[in-house]
Amino acid sequence: MGEPLLSTEKLSNHFGKVCTALDLDLRFEPGVLTSIIGPNGAGKSTLINLLTGHLPVQAGKIRFQGRDITRLPIHERVRMGICRSFQVVNVFPELTVAQNVMIPVLARTGRAWRPIRRLSRETALMQETEAFLEKVSLLPERDTPATALSHGDLRLLEVGVALAAAPTLLFLDEPTAGMNPVERVRLLDNIRQLAREGRSTFVVVEHDMDVVFSLSERIIVLHRGEILCDGTPENVRADAKVREVYLGDDVSDLFRYREE
Repeated sequence: MGEPLLSTEKLSNHFGKVCTALDLDLRFEPGVLTSIIGPNGAGKSTLINLLTGHLPVQAGKIRFQGRDITRLPIHERVRMGICRSFQVVNVFPELTVAQNVMIPVLARTGRAWRPIRRLSRETALMQETEAFLEKVSLLPERDTPATALSHGDLRLLEVGVALAAAPTLLFLDEPTAGMNPVERVRLLDNIRQLAREGRSTFVVVEHDMDVVFSLSERIIVLHRGEILCDGTPENVRADAKVREVYLGDDVSDLFRYREE
């Protein structure tokens, strides 16, 4: 097995007496679309926060492309290619769709921010911005203020903003939260296509089992900060501990439906 894209060694975290990560040894391989699931309080968001630098590591190590990044600040991890989205949509509502995407493009290329009108006249910048908008199916909305978008389109815009930073590894924290079924299908189709292109490796934190089992190549199940199961959707589907501790009868019914 080659060098993982990102790995952890005995990664641990506690909030008081509550353990949210306990001796986690994980490997994320390039190009493998992974979902992280678990009940509320399992440690899903804590794990993402530790890996992306939004929480300090209390114990253990994190390596990215062979380099120890355990103590690196967020902005240094972003420069290395580690990005994330959030459960709450995080864009600039008064800027247009295109202007939101321009910001990470400028930051990545080390260019200074200048008045929007001047930037909008730069052909190369606009072409790159529009290319990212096309990837997330938002090119027709390029001049629309973000505040006027539907919730589903805001989620797509957030993915577009994250992609514009040219991440090697992109964490999506509950990307379909609050979406209607049509919006959910649209976002999933976009993530699948982007994953197939192979420019970014995706790790998704998600509660929706339809999303998880239709999207993932690998699923990590967390329970009380520990790894309960780690494998293919088929492995997770067949794991008795997962059924007992997390998934329950309703999702067992889903499994039976998918197996027919």
